[in-house]
Amino acid sequence: MEKTAQAKKSPMNYYVRIIGTLFLITVVVAVLLALVNLLTRDTIAQHAAEKKAAAIAEVMPGSDGYDTLEVPAELKEVQEILQAKQGGQVLGYCVQTSTNGNDGAIQLMVGISPEGAVTKVSILSQKETMYTNKHGELIARFDGKSGSVALTQDGGDIAAISGATISSRAITKGVNAALAAVQDYVKEGS
Repeated sequence: MEKTAQAKKSPMNYYVRIIGTLFLITVVVAVLLALVNLLTRDTIAQHAAEKKAAAIAEVMPGSDGYDTLEVPAELKEVQEILQAKQGGQVLGYCVQTSTNGNDGAIQLMVGISPEGAVTKVSILSQKETMYTNKHGELIARFDGKSGSVALTQDGGDIAAISGATISSRAITKGVNAALAAVQDYVKEGS
């Protein structure tokens, strides 16, 4: 019998070639994603800042300046507290909160009067899939509320969105965190 000049290819060479190809594809995709991130980072940040400014104007209309206040360490949901002013007088407070809903973080901007009542709530971002068009109805139910608020199923007077109790509770938790942050600030006089 004649021996063939061509040796059998080892399976190891095949695996090395496949792994090398996959590694190269992964590197190219990672570089492309990094490039896209680099090119869009400033635009995304600008859009987020514009959305935040619009939410502040919505929850505290008429203000002409803000002072950033210290966030109480025990309030993990509170990200920022702004003291809104109009002509040098305190108009109220804008509190940014973040709580976990059913499908991720729900970020809110809550306007609170100097007396401690909610002026308005605005949703900065959320990824809830269920009944997202109903969140507007829910957040309007907090207007004028003070102290500690709760859903009706938790002994309060805020009606939850039917079928979206987890989201409703997350929004309520964010509003309560904002109310607590302002109450602490006013009480301590800091």
